[in-house]
Amino acid sequence: MEKQEFLEIYCKNGGIITPLESYLKKDDKTQSILLFGGFIQEFLEKIPHLKNQNNVFLLSPLNFNPAPNIRQFLYEVGCEEVVLALLAESLLKQDDIQEKQWIKDLDVGYLASEVNFSEEEIMAISQSFVESTKGVLIIGKDIYGHKRASNIAKILGLLAKNPKIEIVFLDEVWVQAVEQIEEIAKLGEIDNFDGLVAYVHFDEGLEYPILQASRQFALVGKIANGDTIEIEFANQKIKANFCEQQEIKGMVGILWLSKQEDIGFCYQKIRVNRIS
Repeated sequence: MEKQEFLEIYCKNGGIITPLESYLKKDDKTQSILLFGGFIQEFLEKIPHLKNQNNVFLLSPLNFNPAPNIRQFLYEVGCEEVVLALLAESLLKQDDIQEKQWIKDLDVGYLASEVNFSEEEIMAISQSFVESTKGVLIIGKDIYGHKRASNIAKILGLLAKNPKIEIVFLDEVWVQAVEQIEEIAKLGEIDNFDGLVAYVHFDEGLEYPILQASRQFALVGKIANGDTIEIEFANQKIKANFCEQQEIKGMVGILWLSKQEDIGFCYQKIRVNRIS
């Protein structure tokens, strides 16, 4: 889904866009901040004060967080829709809203277990939002490529109805949309991303593709630091250098490409073969 279409759906369903520039001018240290749907480095580059602020959470299936003050919670790859639904249930269950029945129908215990996002972690974020002057949900661009992007936009619009929650997009565009509330669909099936997975990120300054991942990833893929490898993903094959990165944990690596490509969702199941 294109960014413009995503934001139009969000605004039609009650969403309000706070421009990043306006948010940065506030720099309110009493806010609780949740980073979601983006690469941690992009959040840190565009919002420098995150490195020194308390009450900052990162929700990401990529176990990579170079900022020691940011508390990260992991979840299963591809489960952004369910994660947002669980947050909505926790943050809005006391609110008088039209979508009350949709929230009541969520099986929180089952869903939390399926996506590996515990009820204790959900409560930690919710409690921080409740105790802060305002909770800020900052959304990265990765969410636009999700196959359930339309429903994710509607859930974000639902969250925006709470006056204590402010939603900021890292790379927003100007949108003018007449409110036309649509029914939030039932949650989709949870995809299986077992095995090796790469978060695909683009950097025009690169001369050659690089796959960065953990030692555990390397052992499973039967590759080693410095190897030249062939990577299969999204119906294509590319050659890359493998770099073992101690800051990355688990079975999700980062695949750096120099050329922007339309691959759909940023997380891709991959196969690797050692060339040399």
